[in-house]
Formats: sequence, structure tokens, C-alpha cells
Amino acid sequence: MKFQIRLFALILTFAILGLPSLAGAGQKQSLRVGSEISFPPYADIDAQGEPTGFSVELFAKVAAAMDIPVTFQPGNWDTVWQKLKTGQIDALPLVARLPERESQVEFTEPHTIGYDSFFVRKGDAPIKFIEQARALSIIVLRSDASHDALANRDFNQQLVLVDNLADGFRLLASGQHDAVLAPLLQGSVLLHKIGLEKIVAPGPLLKEYRREFCFAVRKGDTELRDRLNQGLAIVKANGEYDRLYRKWLDIDKSFSFPVKYAVWGAGSVIGLLALLGLWTWQLRRQVALHTAELAQAYTAVQAERQRLHDVLQALPAYVVLLTQDYKVAFANRFFEQRYGDARGRACYEYLFNRCEPCEKCETFKVMKTHAPLEWRWTGPDGHVYEIHDFPFADTDGSPMILEVGIDITEMKRAKQALREANASLEQRVAERTAELEAARQEAEQARDLLRVSMDNSPALMSYIDKECRYRRANKNYELWLGYNHEQMYGRHVRDILGEPAWQTLSPYLERALAGEIVDFEIQAPYLNEGRWVHTTYAPDVDAEGQVRGIVVHALDISERKRAEEALKEIARRKDEFLAMLAHELRNPLAPISNAVQIMKRSSVDETRFAWCRDVINRQVEHLVRLVDDLLDVSRISRGKIELKKEILEVSAIVQRAIETSQPLIDARRHEFTVQLPPEPVYVEGDLVRLSQVVSNLLNNAAKYTDEGGRINLAVEPADGEVFIRVRDNGRGIEPSALPSLFQLFYQVDRTIDRAEGGLGIGLALVKSLVAMHGGEVWASSEGRGKGSEFAIHLPCLRKSTVTPASCQTDAKPDEGPLRILVVDDNRDAAQSLSVLLTSEGHEVLLAYDGYTALEIAQAERPQVALLDIGLPGMDGYAVARALRQDPALKMMHLIALSGYGREVDRETARTAGFNSYLTKPVDFDELQGALARQPSAIAH
Repeated sequence: MKFQIRLFALILTFAILGLPSLAGAGQKQSLRVGSEISFPPYADIDAQGEPTGFSVELFAKVAAAMDIPVTFQPGNWDTVWQKLKTGQIDALPLVARLPERESQVEFTEPHTIGYDSFFVRKGDAPIKFIEQARALSIIVLRSDASHDALANRDFNQQLVLVDNLADGFRLLASGQHDAVLAPLLQGSVLLHKIGLEKIVAPGPLLKEYRREFCFAVRKGDTELRDRLNQGLAIVKANGEYDRLYRKWLDIDKSFSFPVKYAVWGAGSVIGLLALLGLWTWQLRRQVALHTAELAQAYTAVQAERQRLHDVLQALPAYVVLLTQDYKVAFANRFFEQRYGDARGRACYEYLFNRCEPCEKCETFKVMKTHAPLEWRWTGPDGHVYEIHDFPFADTDGSPMILEVGIDITEMKRAKQALREANASLEQRVAERTAELEAARQEAEQARDLLRVSMDNSPALMSYIDKECRYRRANKNYELWLGYNHEQMYGRHVRDILGEPAWQTLSPYLERALAGEIVDFEIQAPYLNEGRWVHTTYAPDVDAEGQVRGIVVHALDISERKRAEEALKEIARRKDEFLAMLAHELRNPLAPISNAVQIMKRSSVDETRFAWCRDVINRQVEHLVRLVDDLLDVSRISRGKIELKKEILEVSAIVQRAIETSQPLIDARRHEFTVQLPPEPVYVEGDLVRLSQVVSNLLNNAAKYTDEGGRINLAVEPADGEVFIRVRDNGRGIEPSALPSLFQLFYQVDRTIDRAEGGLGIGLALVKSLVAMHGGEVWASSEGRGKGSEFAIHLPCLRKSTVTPASCQTDAKPDEGPLRILVVDDNRDAAQSLSVLLTSEGHEVLLAYDGYTALEIAQAERPQVALLDIGLPGMDGYAVARALRQDPALKMMHLIALSGYGREVDRETARTAGFNSYLTKPVDFDELQGALARQPSAIAH
């Protein structure tokens, strides 16, 4: 506020004195002004390197009018222009006003208007319009208005840029390029200066654009701009502008014609007299014109003085002029309205009714110091004034004092109120700033969290604006599509995904842009490997409810789709397996049922009875094999199968497999050959499982080869490995079926007759068992009717490491009779087993539940108990634990009989106290072997 008061007082002083500055004003900081070189006659440097030219001298005059000291710093246009934009200098005297420069600097009112022209070599056709130069090579000054004018019209390809026009004119004069586009006046002066005016000539003025030359100051420095505008108006009003314009820019020389005519008419007296008369007439005319101008100027000055007087009278501050004897020479209306008419009276008399000057009055110190003075004074009416006293001389040279008094009474009150308001406002601003800062930090954290979440999300996420252009995409999206952020930003979905994808996705996008949340699944061929994605389009709605974009969330569901397909395939195979299982179970049950019906007849002889027993025995063995295969598959899939590995000779494996499969091969009358190596080959493995593998392959070859076919089994040792091959000339396999051949429940032939039977688990068992031995198995066939070959590859042992295992013969079962308790809730199973044991000479006790079993055991003290696990009420495990807790029965040998064959079931049985564990249906020979392993202490 104090600065504004001072500025106001200064303006008043300027108005009264009509001077550009006050005498004795303090030293001011010099203004740094750039000056372009090589742009005559507007701006250049002289022989001593000092800035010169029309715009330089004009700026100096304007600055002087506003009492602004300046220092010029000449340089190339690009250099000084960059310095102004970066704040290294304060102003430039000559800058063409262009729209694109408005945002970079502040411009004053134009001080000169200029037009450009195409300069061409003399003899070339003039260029009247810019479009005529479309196909030509044009030289322009870099960053100049001419450069911008052509660049805005897409002339970039044929432009030649130079750093000063002199070089451009020299290039043109040397025959290079077609024209130079430059200001007409500057170009003409420069051509004369460098001596090329006889080679290069200007064309007509271009009216398509013009140059408005202005002063330019740093962006935001509106105060300096306004002062320069004021100074420019002063210079134009006092005639300095016209003088500079005639000096630098007026090409025609006044009054030159008398000299020319004197030269042309040097021999003619009459012509000379005529010219002298004309000269005299013109001088008189000039005097008359100047006289009229002076009269006009005087009238204007008087009018201006009257306007200034009116302004002083209307000011809301008092203005007085004091003589050196304290008398008032002038007082404006504001002063007289408060303190009366004071003109011609001493200030201390009419204000304070004193007879001598006030001791505390500061005003007349100005007479001694000859410097402006500022102080405060409280008038007799209590008003507080800020006083500004300035020394100056009257028209006769006598010293006087100009005093400006600004009433700051209300201002002081307002300052106090403002100070209090500012304190409150500052506190509120501080609080609000803290809130905004916290909100900004929270927003930045949310933005960072959103970015991190998006980039680390397994889903594909992007943001598309309402024009379907990408504005954001996470890392997964960019990785899948093969574009980075710069390549995707702002591009249309069609450009990134392709036209086919756009045709597919555009209906979903249209629904989302209409405000609907769209959710769909699609197989996207434009993504890697045509993956399946679950896509959600969520509209982004602004405060007015308008959709401004779409948030895209796409989740890769390819694995889920494949899993669904796999589950469908598994379900289909399961259904087929269950159908096959029912068929395979019914096949042996039919002859068993028939044999039972035959045995029920009283007329059955012993031969037919024996035949029935054989049928039932064979079919039961077939059912047992089916169940065993299923259990093996279950154990292998759960990793519960255990291999009893030992060093085996491959020929022993083959021999055992042949013994198993020979009956089927003979039954179908096949020609069967075996090829074994001359030297023994050893492997480490489980004899039973490896024999099962080879036997399975032989059985398949026998079943799927028509009667009388050929089957060959060959063992082929190689370097550290052995191949077991089973070849046949049977039905063969389609090549398309080979990859699925070893999958569980897979069968090549699925006809309704199912003549060969099977559950489709044999080859799956083969593959799993071979893999458990560190080997592999594969099949090959040339197609239907061309036979097939199955090959097993196993690692073999070196001879030096082989120590064949000795074969242990099973101990002969103990034939001593035993007292045996049979416990089973299935009465037929219990009674049939009792008959078998009784036929072997054993004494058998029967119980059909756990509680009865405990009572019989405590009463009869049997040596062996055969316990079913799934008993009602009290299961077999509970019975076994109860028997072990009875001291009299704890030595009883307990054998579990169960339909469950898992390893966990066996472990539970051992924990409960069982000595042996047999799975149903129990092989009677295996049962006899378990009975034979009873401790000798319990045998009779």
C-alpha cells in the first residue's frame, strides 16, 4: 500500500511539472535490453560494435521519457530472443508480433508496420503471391516472421534457413536457390550495404501478412509493458518518433530536386532562375506550414494544461505549492474544502494560528536537502496524511515545494482491519493448504497404488475414452498385445486389435458407452495363441452422468476353458468306463449265474458238476483281475503303489509273462515267436509288475489279432539299455489314435458288440509301471489292418554290478488243524468260508457281528480270528482292539478280511492289532499261507 501511495504522488508530480522525472531522484537499476544485429535499418551495430538503428534509438528515447536507464546487449536474433524468454534480459526493441509468441512474452502497442517481399535475381520473374513460391527453394531468416509465415503454410521441405539475411542474399546472388523472403525496407538497405543491389532485386509487397513490430518484455511483466506504452505515446507526441522515422526509414530525400536540376541545367540560366523561384516558394510554404503547426501545438498545450488543472482539482488528495517564505502559491479544491482558502497565506498561520513556522514541520527541509521527502502529518481536524514533498524551481528560478497530502485515516483503519483479516485468512489458507497437501499426497498415493495394482494385476486392464482410443493400459495388456505405452496411447482400438477384432468388440463397446456394464467371454484371436478371456466393460461416468470412457478388465480364462474341456472329456470317459465296467462285470456274472442254476438241479452228474465249478472259478478269477487292475490304477494315481525292486534277468520277466498269456495265445491259435539275446540282460525292478506289463502287451496282441495271426516278442539290448518289443500283424491302430492310446479308460474300438472286452486301463497301467521303473513305452502302427508294435525301453545294469537274487521257495503250509473264529456280517460269505476251512480239517466258529464275536472268543478261546472290517455296530478294528486288551486273548492271531485294499487301510489294521491283511475275494491258497504262518505256540 505504501508503494501505491508513492506511485500516486509521483504521477501527480509528473502531471504538474510536465517533466519526465524529478530532480534528485534516487539511482535506478538499469534495464537489460537485447539488440538484434544484421537487421538494418531497424537494428544493427556500428563500426565500434555499439547498437544502432531505428528500433534501438526509439527504445532509448522511450526509456528516457520514462526515466528508465537501459543497457543494450547486441547479439544474433536466436540468442537475444532465447534470453528474453528465459529472463536473462528484460526487453527487446524489435519483435514481430505473432500469435504463437503471445504466450511467450508481453508485447507493447506496435511502433512500426512492415511488409515483406520476395527478392529474386534480376532477370527472374517477380513473385507476387506466396503460393507462386510453392515449388521454389526459398531462403528465410531462422525463427523470423517470414519463417513462421511459410512454415504455417507447409513450406518446410523447400525452406533454407540462415542466421542472418546477408548470408541469404549472398547465397541467392551466387545462383543458389530461387528467392529470399524478407522485409522490403530492411532487404533493400542490406543489399545496398553489401553491394548486391545490381544482382538481386525486390518484388512487389506481399499483402498476405504484415509485420507489426513492437517492444517485447518478459512474460508477466505488465508493469514494464505499460510504462513503455506510455513512453511510446510521449515520444510520438513530442515529435521524436517522426524525427527518427525520417532519419532511418524515410528513403526519399526532401529538397534534393534543386541540386539535381542544377546539375541537369548547369548550362541554362533561365532554368536556374526558375528553379531558384520554385525553391523560394517552397521555403515560404514550409514556413507557413510550421507556423500553423506551432499555433496548433500552442493550442494543444493550453488545452492539456487545462485538463491537468481539472485533474488536480478533482483529485481525492490535497496538492499545494509553497514558496520559500512558507506561503501557499496554489492549493487544489480538496485542500480548500477542508482548510479554507489559503492562497497567499503562510501555512503556519491559517492552519495552526501561529506567528512563526512550526518546529516539528518537516516540509521546508526540502529547501536545504534539495531531495524529495516523505513524512506523516496529523492536521488540525485530526485527519492523518502521508506527505510527499518535492523541490522544484519556479519559472523565474526561485525555489518552491510541491506538497502532496494523501488522507490515510481510513486507510489506517482499513489496514488494521486488513491486517486482522489477513491473519485470519492466512490461518485459513494454511489450514486449507495443509488439507490440500494431505489430499494431494493421498491422491498421489491412490494413483501410485492404482498404477502398481494395475501393473501387478494378472488381468489385462486398460482405459478407453469415449472415442475408443487408448489412454492407459497395464503391463500385462501391453505384453499381450506387443505394444508399449507410447505406441498405444491415443490410438484407436481398431488400429491396435485389427479390423476383425473391432467388428467383434464394437457392439459390446457401444453398449458400454451407452452406460451399461457389459460382461462376456470370448476367444480372442488377436491375443497370444487365441486365448479365451472373460472381459468386463465398465463405463466411467462423470458428475453430470455422461460416459467419458470405459474401464476394460480382461482375465485370461484359457486354463479354465481347457480344464472345462478336460473335465468334459473325463466325464465322457467316466461314463464310457462305467458302461464298460457294467458290461465287463455282467459278462462273468452271466456264466456264474448259469452254473449255479445247473448245480441246483438234482439230475446233475459229477462231470457236469465239476464243469460248473470250473466255470465259476474262471469267471471269479476274471472278476478278481478286473478289480485288481482298478486297484492298481487307483494306487498308481495316488502314488501309493510300492515296488519290490531286485536285480532281475530280463528273460525271467519274459518267461513269467509268457506263462500268464500263453493260454490266451493258444486259444486263438496264433503263431508266437520269442527272440532273446544270447547273453543275459539284467534290470532292477519288481518281477511281478514288469511281468504284468509284458503280459498285458501280449494279451492285447492276442485279443486284437485275428485267429491264426502272428505275434513276436523280442528282447533287444543296446548300450546301457534294453528294448522289449511286442509285434503283431493284427488289426492295427489309426495314427490319430496313437497319442491317446495310453490314457486312462481310452479304447480304440468302441463298438456295441465289445467282442474283446476290457476297461481301457491296461495300457495306462503299463505306462505308469514302466515310468516307475525309469523307462518309457510307446506304440507304432501304419494304420488299420497293418498290425502294430509296442516297445518298452528300460535302463539295464552292467554285468559287473549284477548279483542275482536267490529264489526262495515258499514254505510249505502247516497242515495242523486250528480253531478259527470267522466273523462276517455277510452270512453267505461267512458260511462258505467256514465250509472251505472245515474241509481242510479246521474247527470253525461263526459270528455275524462284533459283539457276538467277542463273546465267542472269550468263551471258546480260538487260535485265529478272521475278521471282516465293515461289521455293523462294532467294526473289525474295534473288535481287534478289544481282543488285544484281553490278557487271555492277546496272543490270538488276527487276520483282517476287507474289500478295501488301500495302504492307509492296511496301516490302520496294523495299528489296531491285526497280524495280516487280506482283500476280498480272498484267494484260498493265500489264506492257507497266512494260516501256515501262525506262531508254533498256538498250533495243536
